[in-house]
Amino acid sequence: MTLEMRKMKIKRILKYFGISVAILIMGFLIVAQIAYQGIPQIEPPGKMYSVNGGEIHMYCTGSDNDEKPTIIIISGGGIASLEYSKLQEKLSQTVRTCSYDAAGISWSPANDIPYTAKNMSDELYQLLRAAQIDGPIILAGHAMGGITSLVYSAEHDERVAGIAFIDTSHYDQTGYFGEEFTETFDKEMKEALVNLWLIEIGNNLGILNLMGVFNHSGPNTDEKDSEMRVSTYRWNPPFPAIKSMISNIDLSSEQGKEAHYVRGDLPMVVISASGSPAGNSREIGGITTGEYRKGLDELHKDLAGLSSNGKHVFVNGTSHTSIVHHDETAEHILSLIPLTVENLENGD
Repeated sequence: MTLEMRKMKIKRILKYFGISVAILIMGFLIVAQIAYQGIPQIEPPGKMYSVNGGEIHMYCTGSDNDEKPTIIIISGGGIASLEYSKLQEKLSQTVRTCSYDAAGISWSPANDIPYTAKNMSDELYQLLRAAQIDGPIILAGHAMGGITSLVYSAEHDERVAGIAFIDTSHYDQTGYFGEEFTETFDKEMKEALVNLWLIEIGNNLGILNLMGVFNHSGPNTDEKDSEMRVSTYRWNPPFPAIKSMISNIDLSSEQGKEAHYVRGDLPMVVISASGSPAGNSREIGGITTGEYRKGLDELHKDLAGLSSNGKHVFVNGTSHTSIVHHDETAEHILSLIPLTVENLENGD
């Protein structure tokens, strides 16, 4: 066999190999899309309320009690109310508790309003009016939901009986660590937007569903929650809302800074996770995750100092995401109830 014949044979092999790979990829995508299109649209567990010309899903559990405030769980940016089901179940054994999905998340259709702390505060105000929740409330804000809680309490202090910040974001959590960290963080946020675009494509093609990416989240997540999560990612993907949140994170921080002032004797608890799931090795702008965790704890301590009734506590063995599944987190939130009831009885 001549050299030229060998080259032609290799080309034919590569050609057939390429065709085979293309057929396999096409087959995989067809199977993924068929499975994706077959995902059922599951009804929401709560009720839909008219807000800002659209609809917002809110789920309330537990008995209404005029003597106790209602707890409102405010999720982190782009996080579904489903992720707080275990926390809500625990809280609602003592007091009425409501969670909701911001516009563009889970069962709440998207709108054109930018995802900022101020807009989220306005959305919550309109939602509570629509749901006729008129009595005092305790805000339980996780991550970016903590900044929304702060902004809401500044705008509607007469409604807020207490605040629980669950491993909350802080308006100064990038600037606190210096210019190099801030620049690196901003760069990573831009990269995150690109990655979200790729993830969104993977979701729309059905690839992520076929890989089971959304089938579970966190400990003690039951099968029903997994089915609802898969359904919401099919029928109302959260990626546009998450991208809006990331794009407006600086504006939300500024709004949080404006709301960062002394709250008198308002019952407050700042609940910090005890560590980072990434450990202490990774660096962002010269700051390890361990150093970042310590700095964030100092900012949480500062936040607790905004009230003479504020306290800063830790939940051992938790990360930023797992803390919402921990019973101790619920117990810290419920510890605000006696203080809020006392203030309400005294007319404060």
